[in-house]
Amino acid sequence: MRTKAELLQQIDDDLIWRRRELLFIRAAVVGAKGNAPKQSAFLRAGVAILYAHWEGFVKRCGTYYLQFVAEQGHVAHALKPNFVAIKFRARLAEAAKSRKVSTTNDVVEYFCTKMGDRLRIPHKGVVDTASNLSSAVLADIVETLGLDSAPYDTKRHLIDSKLVDRRNHIAHGDFLDLDPEDFLSLYDDVNSLMDAFRTQVQNAASTDLYLR
Repeated sequence: MRTKAELLQQIDDDLIWRRRELLFIRAAVVGAKGNAPKQSAFLRAGVAILYAHWEGFVKRCGTYYLQFVAEQGHVAHALKPNFVAIKFRARLAEAAKSRKVSTTNDVVEYFCTKMGDRLRIPHKGVVDTASNLSSAVLADIVETLGLDSAPYDTKRHLIDSKLVDRRNHIAHGDFLDLDPEDFLSLYDDVNSLMDAFRTQVQNAASTDLYLR
């Protein structure tokens, strides 16, 4: 994924199929009006799928972005510090725990002598939603990507209470009484969240935000 056009298309394609499936769920909820047990089942399924697509899109979109940056072939000092941190996160954690001077020396040696080398950024498994994409986990992911987490500050209650908590109750087999209008509002909110994340990532790629 070397070009910006390829990245933007991959992200758009991933969002398109998710939106199509969510539209089917929305239609099922609306179409079950007048049949309370049937609508209740669709509402519960709908919340679970809303969450699944929110988590899946953030993970896939973020990973695409990291892959794109990695394949640009930039040297370490040309990139923002978060990408160097991704490369050395595990080794820095190891150095912090280790009593061996050699472990720390290896990391310091890189910063002293190899910042002019191409930075090989890992991208698989880096965007970790922990299967529970709360607002705190989202903030960490956004900062890992070198983006601004501030736009999501006002969405904490939406993400944590209206989406994640409800999904967890449903996933654990608990009964959850949902209002159809509340679901439709959540449906719009989740689509807006995915839109916001897509726009943020695509703008970062388009404007070379990953560079110093």
